[in-house]
Amino acid sequence: MSNTAFSFPPMPAGADKKILKPSKSFNKQVYRSIGAIFLFLITYLILLLAAIAIAIAFVYLGIAIISGLTSFFGLVAGAAFIGAAFILFFFVIKFLFKSNPTDRSGMMEVTEEEQPQLFAFIRQLTTEAQAPFPKKIFISADVNAGVFYDSSFWSMFFPVKKNLKIGLGLVNAVNISEFKAVMAHEFGHFSQRSMKFGSYVYNLNKVIYNMLYDNEGYGKLINGFARIHNIFRAIAWVNIKIIEAMQFILRKIYVIVNKTYLALSREMEFHADATAAYVSGSNQMISSLKRIEIGQLCYSGLLNYWDRRFRDNQRSANFYPQQMEMIRHFAKQQNIQVDNAGLPIITADLQVNDTSQIVINNQWSSHPSKEDREAALKKINLDAPAVSQPAWLLFNNVDELQTQLTNDVYSTTKLNPDFSVINFDDFKTDFYKAVNENSFNALYKGYYDERSITAFDIDKAIKEAANVKPVFDELFTDAHCGLRKRIERMQQDMAILDTLAITQKDVKTFDYKGNKYKAEQADAVRELIDQERQEAVKQQETLDKNIFIYFYNACKTEPESEMLIAKYRKLLHYQTDAVKDYELYNNTMTVFNNVYNTMTVENINRTVNQVYKYERELKPRIETVIADEETRQHLVDEQVQALDKYLSSKWMYYYEPKYDNAAIAIFNAGVSAYISAVSKRNFEIKKDLLNFQAGLQ
Repeated sequence: MSNTAFSFPPMPAGADKKILKPSKSFNKQVYRSIGAIFLFLITYLILLLAAIAIAIAFVYLGIAIISGLTSFFGLVAGAAFIGAAFILFFFVIKFLFKSNPTDRSGMMEVTEEEQPQLFAFIRQLTTEAQAPFPKKIFISADVNAGVFYDSSFWSMFFPVKKNLKIGLGLVNAVNISEFKAVMAHEFGHFSQRSMKFGSYVYNLNKVIYNMLYDNEGYGKLINGFARIHNIFRAIAWVNIKIIEAMQFILRKIYVIVNKTYLALSREMEFHADATAAYVSGSNQMISSLKRIEIGQLCYSGLLNYWDRRFRDNQRSANFYPQQMEMIRHFAKQQNIQVDNAGLPIITADLQVNDTSQIVINNQWSSHPSKEDREAALKKINLDAPAVSQPAWLLFNNVDELQTQLTNDVYSTTKLNPDFSVINFDDFKTDFYKAVNENSFNALYKGYYDERSITAFDIDKAIKEAANVKPVFDELFTDAHCGLRKRIERMQQDMAILDTLAITQKDVKTFDYKGNKYKAEQADAVRELIDQERQEAVKQQETLDKNIFIYFYNACKTEPESEMLIAKYRKLLHYQTDAVKDYELYNNTMTVFNNVYNTMTVENINRTVNQVYKYERELKPRIETVIADEETRQHLVDEQVQALDKYLSSKWMYYYEPKYDNAAIAIFNAGVSAYISAVSKRNFEIKKDLLNFQAGLQ
């Protein structure tokens, strides 16, 4: 892509600086954080004084023992107490020497000489946002943007310049106005208004974390101390118990400081969004959130695609034209219009993912929900005209950058010397071939995707066909085609409520469909959702039968009718079989996957014996399934060989004291081939039926 002229997106008309003023909620979290900090400081001061007092007592005791006992035993015991004193004191001050450098792998620094337009754009934006210019600018491969810096305890007292990271997957997904909004959000984070105090809380949080959990170096020190002599080991045990008592107290403080920090962090996100709205418009920030969500979805899909190709010793030449193609395909699938740059046109009612209707105020989340962010941005209500040119216009040598970052993703992988580099045209051909092979006719608008057709009495439906005359357009409405996702969402909502009492003990209330409920009402709300789900399932069952009736009535000849009936009977038969296969497979794998966990020998033997028990049913079932010609035709030679090898012997997965990894690999290859054949068989039978139906139209 060549670098051409672009317009710098304007600020929204009537933008008032009052927008940048911290909200009452923000200030409330600041005061709470101040209280948490003082609580920590007082607690830490008490612990420090206690540690110093104990350390002094240890030193005096050590000197007294050495003076009173002139034997070797006295010298060792005295030295142990003195050493323990210094180790204890070091524990309470070790965070002073801890630095937290940011992992910069996967990032590449760019300079103003290399990217003059990007730097000019960022410079003008920082002026509008009243934020300092970044110390350095980095690019990465992902769909992300962020501000980072190397922090330590001392960075609370001395200014630290921050770096900006820009993901090329994000650049690929937004236009220039949206790119400005995202960057303005990041600069809002390290402007004085939203970041100075947050940084302070963050670093104190790091201090507590260091004393609670970041003890690998300290653990090595005290273990080395304990190995010197048995007396040292005994005193080290005393030292550890003192430290455990301190950690017990700190753990309570950690929860308080962490929750207040995360609450402040959520307010900081709202404030950063306000900065973005002030600089670029609420509409551009809202649009960017949805475009980034689509970009992330497609980038993740692309990585999954190339993970499968990697097994065939193939890799991508350049991720970003391919990600763009997947964005276009996503828009087409979802009936979303695209602009001249190929980006989805964002409308007010666009939902990228069908989100849960259960809303829980998560005290352990650092970010508010997208819905809450969007509502806050709409409340600000500042719109700015869009510059719809792609954000790539801000970059020089685009193809070179994209290729470099793609290569960087592969830099940590091991490719065979004869690997193939796949260009865009070959990717596009293979991608759409796979899409066509693994998709149903577009006529059905996704109605049959990722679910089985409901079993119904075909003979009874044929009798009803004389009196029931369904209309095609009334069968495949948007609401009907959305039933599957709606049912899945309700099942997820029910699961959330099931786990509410277990995993969210500090949750007092939750929202459902905009109404607030107490935590103890979770069971009642779950029942309401289940009733609604059952109604949706019944509606889907009726639709499946009426669709059959519609196409049965559409048959023009008796052979067509007989063929339609035969295809339905065949599919329903194999669907019933597949339910048993999936259940047996899932039960077996649930047990077998425990071998990847750390277990005692007793538990390993118990797990392996359970696998053998399942295999007494699994292996005969596999033999029956692959003997069926309808199923066997969906196995490639490699899968047939894997199945034959697995079925040829009783494999021993564990010989004490270690697993037989070769046997485990044989199990995985064989069982995966079996369930893959079942899945592929059912998909192809269903696709054949649906294509036949479509031909009756």
